[in-house]
Amino acid sequence: MEFRWTMMTPKDLDEAIEHLPLAIVPAGSLEWHGPHLSTGTDFLRGDAICMGLAARIGGGVVLPPTWVAAPGFCNWRGTISFTPALVREVALELYRELEKCGFRQIVVYLSHAGSMQEESWGGAAELYREIGSADVYVTRGLARPTATAMGGGHAGPEETAQLLAAEPAAVYLDRYDPEDTLLPKYTKADGSQLDAELYSRGLSEETQAAVEKFMAREHYTWSGDLVEKVTPESAEAHMNEICDLLADEVRAWMAGESRG
Repeated sequence: MEFRWTMMTPKDLDEAIEHLPLAIVPAGSLEWHGPHLSTGTDFLRGDAICMGLAARIGGGVVLPPTWVAAPGFCNWRGTISFTPALVREVALELYRELEKCGFRQIVVYLSHAGSMQEESWGGAAELYREIGSADVYVTRGLARPTATAMGGGHAGPEETAQLLAAEPAAVYLDRYDPEDTLLPKYTKADGSQLDAELYSRGLSEETQAAVEKFMAREHYTWSGDLVEKVTPESAEAHMNEICDLLADEVRAWMAGESRG
């Protein structure tokens, strides 16, 4: 069964929506993920997780992953960030267009998460519920893995495992050095910090502080046993558990048991 919007003709798309009018949006990013993972980590693993979700619930249409992302590590090398105000507007227009196409339910999976991204996509969902008819559920996965837990954190064992399962060619475990903690940053031409205010437009006051905190950070703490934990076998098992948990969560929402 085909779930990818990009592989469907208009007839295929209409039939898929008739089968299950659910749109699945992987909300990723282009972002620094250490020396051992590609900058497309959130983009690639989000796509794979959403495909796994569709397979488990037996339907839905998976959109191409987005990379128009609210700030996370916006001045770390390899990262492209957009103002949260813009991301919210993109989300609102996307919800409108998906409803136009006939979708009645929309799941946004935040593979690039963080408070800024959640505020952008989730805030747009709250607003859309007042002006639109489609129901929108925004999640980064409420349940955490237990049987395959490895430890979270940005570019840590679990994200590494998910990317290894999704796209092995984007993982470079031989480049991983837990002692190399200095963060590579972009700065202005005179060597000064980029302006945190630029990346804070459209954020609440409390969330603006998170942008400043991320941009001021100089070092990153790594897991010393990441390479030992992440193997093709553990990565596959972990990805399966992540997809299973997300499918359970989405089924509950579709049944009216929770809201995003």
